[in-house]
Amino acid sequence: MNVVDLARLQFATTATLHFLFVALTLGLVTAVALMQTLATRTRDPETRSARMRRVTFWGGLYVINYALGIVSGLTQEFQFGLNWSGLSHVMGNIIGAPMAAETIVAFFLESTFLGMWAFGFGRIPARAHLALIWLVTLTAYASTFWIMVANGFMQHPVGYRTSGGIARVTDWGAILTNKATWYALAHIVGAVALLAGMFLAAVSAYHLRRNNDVAFFRPTLAWGAMTAGVGAVVTVAAGFVHLDALQDYQPAKYAVLMGESGSELEKVRAAAAAQYGPGDWLPPAWVGAASMTMLVIGVLLVLLVWIPATALRGGADAPLSHKRFRLRLAMALLPLGFLALVCGWLSREVGRQPWMVTGELTVRQAVGDVSVAGMLASFVAFTVVLLTLALIDWVLISRFARLGPGHGFLDQFDPAPEAGPRPGRAEAHPSY
Repeated sequence: MNVVDLARLQFATTATLHFLFVALTLGLVTAVALMQTLATRTRDPETRSARMRRVTFWGGLYVINYALGIVSGLTQEFQFGLNWSGLSHVMGNIIGAPMAAETIVAFFLESTFLGMWAFGFGRIPARAHLALIWLVTLTAYASTFWIMVANGFMQHPVGYRTSGGIARVTDWGAILTNKATWYALAHIVGAVALLAGMFLAAVSAYHLRRNNDVAFFRPTLAWGAMTAGVGAVVTVAAGFVHLDALQDYQPAKYAVLMGESGSELEKVRAAAAAQYGPGDWLPPAWVGAASMTMLVIGVLLVLLVWIPATALRGGADAPLSHKRFRLRLAMALLPLGFLALVCGWLSREVGRQPWMVTGELTVRQAVGDVSVAGMLASFVAFTVVLLTLALIDWVLISRFARLGPGHGFLDQFDPAPEAGPRPGRAEAHPSY
């Protein structure tokens, strides 16, 4: 393998693994924020306390995933400096600004708000504490937005001009409203809701099969299944809309993803050669298989993720542990969500090949002056680090998810130190 091949493989590996952290983080923080909103608005002390137990349990799992995900994200920052100096040299004036904004939002604002929230149970007034988790949620999505602004430009460059081999911004409005950004954002919002809902349902089903804390996990099984169902519909709908839009700004990717062949594919190949010069400007054919896998899984999930919620029929006294198929289904579907995410990411990123910035900068031109040995060393190092983080994340989340409420990271804090009714305005430090 040459330097370009290793650079591609390295970025594909690190970006894919990091994206799995990000997707679960985005979905879980939204679920936790909604749970805490419901708890804070509850007047009955006993019900409020029970709902806050869910916040600390699911919030603890979220914090684990976030902490390890932040570390995995550092590899992305290192890669741009180590391997992609060509990209920085030509497109740095455009890519640099959203990347810097994302770094400020994710590594400073989001982390600060999360730290205050995680250690603020019972110490910060209830409404202020609720505001913190919503600030964490908003900054998480803001971070995603800025990343997608940079990625959207690389997919469909707009609002710039090139002079002396250096690209400069001419219209930030065009860059920020890039359809390649917004179509992908809609698709991601649906996908993270789908993944978070499946995660809630799977963990809840695990405990309900064993009759563990049934009152605690019954609601989250329903919430998870319904959230996953809505997320699946949004994901598939946004995906089809996005796929149709590819015909306008990435016709070569569209042709491969749609499995076109024969004369139709040759027309696309000839049009690309006429626009960019001699050469094969089509992405590898296997990307079409990844896209089809994502599509099949998406449609399958639209049909199936609702089913675990039907296990709750029959009232609170119905023995859920006897409804094994529907509970096992919730657990079996979760890996399909992660597989669909990987296939979707491959479709978007590998589908752009051989371009780093479509029509402007090839991957070969974007790779820096790095030796094969140096690229191989960084590839091995980053891969080992990310796989280790993924393993630690899986072990910790699995362990605390199996242990259940009362044993998690945030369960050391008392979310409802006072058992009385919700405090009025006269109280200086209202609590849950």
